[in-house]
Amino acid sequence: MLNNSTSIVLSTCSEKGNVHALLERILRSMQSLGCRFEIIIVDDDGPNETWRVASQCADRYPVRVIRRRGERGLATALLKGVETSAYDTIVVMDAGLQHPPEKVPELVSRVGNGTDIAIGSRFVEHGAAGEFSFLRRLTSKSADILARTMFRRLRGIKDVESGFFAFNKDVVAQAHLRPVGYNLLLEILVQGDYETVSEIGYSFDKREVGVSKLGIRNAVSYVRHVSSLFYRSGEFHRFARFCTVGGIGAVLNLAMLYWLTQLGMYYLLAGAIAIEVGLLSNFALNKSWTFKDRGAKGFRYATSALGRDHVVRLVGIVLNLAILWLLSGLFGLYYLTSQLIGLIIAMVWNYGGNQWWTWEAT
Repeated sequence: MLNNSTSIVLSTCSEKGNVHALLERILRSMQSLGCRFEIIIVDDDGPNETWRVASQCADRYPVRVIRRRGERGLATALLKGVETSAYDTIVVMDAGLQHPPEKVPELVSRVGNGTDIAIGSRFVEHGAAGEFSFLRRLTSKSADILARTMFRRLRGIKDVESGFFAFNKDVVAQAHLRPVGYNLLLEILVQGDYETVSEIGYSFDKREVGVSKLGIRNAVSYVRHVSSLFYRSGEFHRFARFCTVGGIGAVLNLAMLYWLTQLGMYYLLAGAIAIEVGLLSNFALNKSWTFKDRGAKGFRYATSALGRDHVVRLVGIVLNLAILWLLSGLFGLYYLTSQLIGLIIAMVWNYGGNQWWTWEAT
């Protein structure tokens, strides 16, 4: 028997047809644990009055309903439930029966045995993502890559977009959570205080009743959310340092090119030397300033990282030139505009390469 009592938090808007089956399956699954638990349903006052149906179930199930008026948003609704929860172990799940309640005891047990965050994952052993369209799979994969590039601590987690997870309340006790859209887990993973994360495979079931909350609006919200986290987590300041270093390297490049050509050196040779001076400057400043927290020490590490940095930036140069050719050569865009677009894309590529590879490998 587990000593940790559990609060199960769900957000609803138009889930009237799922309420009875959902509560019954949660009750049956939680009885196997033998611990106290509560179910908190936060309803956004949808047109089919899910809140009313859920409230009528309170005599049979340990359910508490919060009806929000004038507010919308899956993640903020879930956060409201977390803030009003009575117990230290929190489970967050979908109300559309796409997250199997039978997996809740396993998530709770992981937290009860010392894991800070236990995630129901579609992308580990025994997990399945369901039948998604190509566009949705592409969108999901792009969102995953974006988050992992921006936030290093997410690298070892397979399903950072999961809406099915459990955690100890201490994880968010000191966190200033301000989620946007539908992904509360991402907010907690970036802003929370934790050491251990484990993932449990589950099959994402097909929705039988109700309407999915995901769509174009949620994709836009996700970008807004990631951008907000990028700034609030301090990673924006790292990116700003990276851009500053790049600017310094560009100035050194031009200064070296001018100086060498004034000394009579052939301009192509001078240009190659100037490029290398700029790259070495960028590397040294990024090592000592932008990525100083990565613990890049030792001659062997430095030389290996220098080689990786050159590879990343070489690809960035090729990418820049390809975009210049594509936009101006094929589509007739003004060449300076094409070059600016190419520089921006190459800069983003270089930053991502530095985040993922240059300062990661040993």
